[in-house]
Amino acid sequence: MLGSKAKAPGKILWLGGYSALEKPNKGFVTTVDSYVNVEVKKLDGMKLVLNSISLNETATGTIADNSRFEIRTSEEMELFRTAVELSLSYVSALGIRLGGMEVAAYNDPGFSYSMTNGKLSKSGLGSSAAVTVATIGAVLHAYGVDTGKDDCLHKLSQLSHSVATGKTSSGFDIAAATHGTIIYERYTPEITSGFPTDYSPEELLGLIKRDWDYKIERFSMPGIFRTSYASFVGEGMSTKMAISKVFDFKKRNPSKYVELMASINSAASRSIEALRRIGKDGSNERSLDEFKTSFNEGRFATKELGVESGVGIEDDYCTRLIEESCKNGAFVAKLPGAGGMDAIAALSIGGGEKALRKFWGANKSLSVIDVRIGNSGFSSSA
Repeated sequence: MLGSKAKAPGKILWLGGYSALEKPNKGFVTTVDSYVNVEVKKLDGMKLVLNSISLNETATGTIADNSRFEIRTSEEMELFRTAVELSLSYVSALGIRLGGMEVAAYNDPGFSYSMTNGKLSKSGLGSSAAVTVATIGAVLHAYGVDTGKDDCLHKLSQLSHSVATGKTSSGFDIAAATHGTIIYERYTPEITSGFPTDYSPEELLGLIKRDWDYKIERFSMPGIFRTSYASFVGEGMSTKMAISKVFDFKKRNPSKYVELMASINSAASRSIEALRRIGKDGSNERSLDEFKTSFNEGRFATKELGVESGVGIEDDYCTRLIEESCKNGAFVAKLPGAGGMDAIAALSIGGGEKALRKFWGANKSLSVIDVRIGNSGFSSSA
């Protein structure tokens, strides 16, 4: 085993929030130039050290012959721990002999952490997906495993995130952290949700080697746009809770759920096609207008989903903030991803970005984060 370094980026989901939970709906997600970084160093024997520098937590244990290990970690380190265990299991299943190692993870400044009422508050850029991808990729790279073969990094990361969180989300954030800025269609959730916790090496290898039915298309945000991003000060919304309430609404009123999902997906699809034309033709006024119209239609339908399901996806305060943002430099703006008061993201044209950041900077409920669209996904080095 050799040492390795790896990193995976944060993300912003611009199109397809919630509708991307349902196959074959599409979402458009960009990565940003802020990363979770992971470094693997070789240790003597079978000693294992997990060091989360951003959380200021360290855990020590021993790797067993079957690649499983007993190690006590906090709830905040569960994603990190699971990623290490699953990647070691995969390496072992390939017939590669394991050895002791230290795995250290730290975040770029964009993934800012703060404590509010004793709870961890994050930036909303997708650190859980990024740390999962970066950790698995770093461990695989340390053992000389080709992370692209069978798309194993992506698949292992989807499985690890599902196991660690106890839920199967759409997976767009894992896919973006792996592959970069993409148009994404989810995989069938049963692929990971039915995977046994006491899996054998053969079952793990079989899962990774099989074909998954996700669709990934590399796609770049047109260069005419500039991105602005700010997190809300204080505790945001639980994505897990929000999705659970949306699915409860699906059971209560399936016809309305289907109607809203179709509206969100239709708006996302039309927005993507408008972006294709903007990327090809530049600042074509008709294409820009079509993008703004469909973008906002998707936002309004998502807000209605929040009202119907009892989830604060976009409350009236945030609607007013978005409207004011569009009067102060934003071409379009929204609460990205699952919504709630986690973050606000906007696209501007020309000098609008500077005006918008000044407007947001004067709002005490917002913390402006200096990130830009980066397009790239996972990368590693020795």
